[in-house]
Amino acid sequence: MHAALRCVIVAVALVTGPIALAQTLTASFDDLSSPPANDTSQSLFFSNGGSLDYQGITWDSRFKVVGDAYRVDPFTPGPLYGQAHSGAYFVTSEFDDPLNDGLQITTTMRLTGAWFGRNAYYGFGAGADQVTIHALAGTQVMASVVFDLPDTDPGNPARLQFANTSVFSTLGGVTGYRIDRRALGSQNGHWVADDFSFVAASPVPEPAPAWMWLGSLALLAHRVRRRPEG
Repeated sequence: MHAALRCVIVAVALVTGPIALAQTLTASFDDLSSPPANDTSQSLFFSNGGSLDYQGITWDSRFKVVGDAYRVDPFTPGPLYGQAHSGAYFVTSEFDDPLNDGLQITTTMRLTGAWFGRNAYYGFGAGADQVTIHALAGTQVMASVVFDLPDTDPGNPARLQFANTSVFSTLGGVTGYRIDRRALGSQNGHWVADDFSFVAASPVPEPAPAWMWLGSLALLAHRVRRRPEG
């Protein structure tokens, strides 16, 4: 490599420091320590060994982990509760009080998307046909994404669809998220979801002070001057 070019690279490295790299993770609910059998369901708290801290994120106690073979009525049998997007497990909202809505996710990471669908068992005129994902700073809503849950196969679980929340990636000061629903009935207005994707960026290097720029340029000049001729 040309000596002058090497010096430029060294000078830039000295000034800018390490490059910030985005760190990503997916909450798939397939690596929990105490998952339920795949034909049953269980709270996330117990599925995660008695903790709501999963993947470094704090989840609402009303999240419930569901196996992809679970049926509310196993004897008739009734339809499957839902489909996982990947693996054998997904989560559902677990509350019937229309006045106490909004499951919380507490994290400073940026939620870039998740896979959502209707609760198929209650697809006969109930369930939830829409969710709204809010990015929060404390209790303040910073931005929201509304996502419809179509009933593509009435009475049976439909494939989950991707809710793109990448708009949250540009926000600063995020402390968590809230997922609201639009319930079709007074009870059992549930949804199912899987594969929540999060991104966390490493700290961005601060601009170098003037003395570092001058020092780097002096180093470059010194190396170029010492370069043998010919």
